[in-house]
Amino acid sequence: MKNILIIGLASMSLLSSCALIADKKDPGWEYAPQMYVSHPYEPYTQVEDNAINADGKNMRAPVEGTIARSGIGYDNTKLALMYNYPIHKDSLEMAARMLKNPLEATPANLEKGQYFYGKYCTPCHGAEGKGDGSVGQIYGGVPNYQASYIVNQPSGHIYHVITKGKGRMWAHGTQIRPEERWQIVMYVNKLRGYTGE
Repeated sequence: MKNILIIGLASMSLLSSCALIADKKDPGWEYAPQMYVSHPYEPYTQVEDNAINADGKNMRAPVEGTIARSGIGYDNTKLALMYNYPIHKDSLEMAARMLKNPLEATPANLEKGQYFYGKYCTPCHGAEGKGDGSVGQIYGGVPNYQASYIVNQPSGHIYHVITKGKGRMWAHGTQIRPEERWQIVMYVNKLRGYTGE
């Protein structure tokens, strides 16, 4: 008799929790919702209306002028100044083709480029870009900017190499801000005698 009662109760609970729900989208009762529904407002979770925001949503609209993470749908100026740089490390040709220096070639930008070049690049590339820096002499494989395969590379190529690295050169995208990288590119262009864009 006891077994029949247990089986009957189990069957009733099973039927009432699944089969008899009129609305198929209704998840039924929640067990201990306080364990997985956060009291603080979570931007990617919406359980109840948020009384603080006018539209009732936890996630606020992005600030005007915000650039999406993908960035590819935006013009090259915005793409070139993105912190979350979306071009893959191995897409050097695409970067060379797409990226143009968004900064104006002013004496102030060139001076800043010289400063940042001295700070980040001189140890390997040397003061004149001949690959003869103190670290470059030991590390090896540091190119001379006057080499034929480097002289005519577009600015986007140089920027991408600074950002993502290439060969033995390590990526500097996490250490140098995008504007500073472009200023370095200006100075590198001067060292290598590049007259393109």
